[in-house]
Amino acid sequence: MVNTDEVLVIRVKSGDVSAYEELIKRYETTIYKICRKILDEHEAYDAAQEVCIKVWKQIDKFEEKSKFSTWVYRITTNQCLDIIRKKKNKKVVSINQINSDDENWELEIADTTVNIEKQIEDAERNKVLKMALDELKTEYKEIIILRDIQNLSYDEISNNLDISLGTVKSRLSRARNTLKNILLQDKEPFSSFWRHNNRKKGI
Repeated sequence: MVNTDEVLVIRVKSGDVSAYEELIKRYETTIYKICRKILDEHEAYDAAQEVCIKVWKQIDKFEEKSKFSTWVYRITTNQCLDIIRKKKNKKVVSINQINSDDENWELEIADTTVNIEKQIEDAERNKVLKMALDELKTEYKEIIILRDIQNLSYDEISNNLDISLGTVKSRLSRARNTLKNILLQDKEPFSSFWRHNNRKKGI
């Protein structure tokens, strides 16, 4: 019979190491995948290890008002955000559309399975986008990462950042507009970024 998370949590709180190992084995892949969406490979590995340690150390703080998976997800997200705040080191992303309206906004991780020419093109574009993201203040970086990279719901972002839903929506809109304005600056390398994109579209 497979133990539920709830049963394992109770056992871990009583000091059962085997129950802890079973919980970690159940979630370690998901934890790493979340970290890898934001951080580079080395940082993601270190962050995932730190999350596992925090689960053990902080398990007594888990009040079971929410699912254990949600609690782990929050610890993982916060660990990644802490690294971003301290090191200002973000996952490079590519933007297909620069529009602050939610339904038209899209961020995606660059596809590394395409041909060499496409990879070089994506690398150059990602370099510019990383520079633009570097110019955003921390609270804007955080909310773009949570919504547009990790695809968290507004409610989840509200819980993670401890802000109201209204603040989530207004901050996200400001963050997207700020990123758009940075990319639209008439200076290098941003102007080249848009000239290249417009040539591809035949504009």
